[in-house]
Amino acid sequence: MAKNINSTWITTDLILKNSQYGEDEIICIMSGESIDLIEAVADVAKEVHVYDNSFQRITRLNRYLKAKNVKISHDVYPPAEAIYDTAIIIVPKGREVARAQVMTAMQAVKQGGDLYIAGPNKGGAKSVIKDAQKLFNACQVLDFKKSHRVALSIKQQDYDYPIEWGAKPYEQQMRTFDTPLGKIDVVTMPGIFSWDELDAGTSLLLENVNFQDIESILDIGCGNGVIASLAAKAVDRVTMVDDNLLAVYCAQSTVEHNQLTNVEVVASNVFSKLENQTFDLIVSNPPFHKKFDVNTNVANRLITEAKDHLNPNGRLLIVVNTFLKYESALSEHFKYSRVVIDNGKFKVLEGVI
Repeated sequence: MAKNINSTWITTDLILKNSQYGEDEIICIMSGESIDLIEAVADVAKEVHVYDNSFQRITRLNRYLKAKNVKISHDVYPPAEAIYDTAIIIVPKGREVARAQVMTAMQAVKQGGDLYIAGPNKGGAKSVIKDAQKLFNACQVLDFKKSHRVALSIKQQDYDYPIEWGAKPYEQQMRTFDTPLGKIDVVTMPGIFSWDELDAGTSLLLENVNFQDIESILDIGCGNGVIASLAAKAVDRVTMVDDNLLAVYCAQSTVEHNQLTNVEVVASNVFSKLENQTFDLIVSNPPFHKKFDVNTNVANRLITEAKDHLNPNGRLLIVVNTFLKYESALSEHFKYSRVVIDNGKFKVLEGVI
């Protein structure tokens, strides 16, 4: 965690030292990661608009930001309207997501406006700057610091997304997933876990889930909605949540495409927006990476907090990588727990209260 905080601080410092804003300017920042950056820019500019794909970060900004001239959007990407004088990107994880940010940010900048791109080299900064050079014919590296860099492109015209890069990553796409419970159409896009195919862990979970005698189910970290949408065919009440706003956006579209009327999609950091709701079954394929570091916070919260959201005799069913050791935590927080299956790469764990 300290490494991520340090990287954010270095990136913020590079941006602030190498960028300029007028007091009448409206600035777009494509990340809620650095409150210091947002506050510093807002202290100079007329207005700052922040876009981010994390519900948790947006919640944190709403709680702690002191600047009154900051607008926090619930959209991940800005509209294709040239309304900003400057846009700032902190390089995200995933090249397609970075391309989506670069393209939508530049679309939202006025002619002659600036687009700053900054981040760590190991996080993909070099590749993102290279993509910006291809898109906009120029992207000048302004400064370096401790394996981080900041670069600048100036908008000279309107730009088209390169055909050779494939489908536009900031637009929804349709996929049909062939699952152990049958085929299902999902609406998806880059920036969601395993966005374009059914991952092996989710497939293993679906092979070992039983929806019989279940009236309500909660899917934590729903992604594009594949698990919950399949469950909705057998269960009366289905709720799916994700911290990733792209996932929430696509999961809702998946629900609508499949004409499911018994499903609710909620933006939530694990259980944070579920209040006193309880369920017969909670399922999850929890993430264990944050940027490029292993992070097991979500799975640990699932295990320790699930009992508050399960009905009597309710179950928690999760799929995790085999090397992650959650068995002792399950036995501590559940009356009964077991390894349902371990195929050497993934394992399905069950806890019953």
